[in-house]
Amino acid sequence: MKRLLIPFLSIFLVACGSTEAALPGVEPSSTTATPSIPTVSATITPTSLPTAQATLSIAPLDSFGGNEISLEGVTSFDKMPGNRAINQLAPDFTARLLGGSTFVLSKELGKYLLVLPTSFGCGECTYSLYLLGEEAKSQDPEIMNILVLDIYTPDLPEYWQSYADSINQPNYRWAVLDTPTFLEDYDIYGLGTFLVIDPDGKLVFHSDAPPPPEVIRHLFTLASNEEQK
Repeated sequence: MKRLLIPFLSIFLVACGSTEAALPGVEPSSTTATPSIPTVSATITPTSLPTAQATLSIAPLDSFGGNEISLEGVTSFDKMPGNRAINQLAPDFTARLLGGSTFVLSKELGKYLLVLPTSFGCGECTYSLYLLGEEAKSQDPEIMNILVLDIYTPDLPEYWQSYADSINQPNYRWAVLDTPTFLEDYDIYGLGTFLVIDPDGKLVFHSDAPPPPEVIRHLFTLASNEEQK
């Protein structure tokens, strides 16, 4: 009986005692065997969305001559510092408004319009929006309408609901751009751009950089003076 058990016991010990060699991915070791976990290699292909703001940056404030801004004697938009508009007709564009309606520039003429091209999540643009909001508080809302225009067309207008609720200005409108040629049509190459369109549809102010508070304030003053003529 012992003779029969010995061969079977030897086979059993060989099979059980050689687990290091029998298990795949385990390195033989004189001490404790450390399992080798196979690395899973995954190839992730990023989705490329046509982000309009991807190639845009904030223009430097040097457009306004640094800290030496003089508005004394400036009685028209074309004299404003940092302005590169030449009173050309503003190209028409459409946008989806918060609330579900559509904005069409050619149907909104008859009043001054300040357009702030921006993008959701742009910190510098939020700062420009804050400056604009602070200056607009002391202004008559009937002087100038304000369009906060998200230039990233896939965005939803509802993204701006919290901003609209916090600012709560009757002359503010919040929209997402629908016209893909807008940046080219208006020669916009930087976030923080300010545009002012007069009641006749002419682009009278185009700043490539966010204007400082005194310049924003003077834009309202000029619009008010023109309305009173």
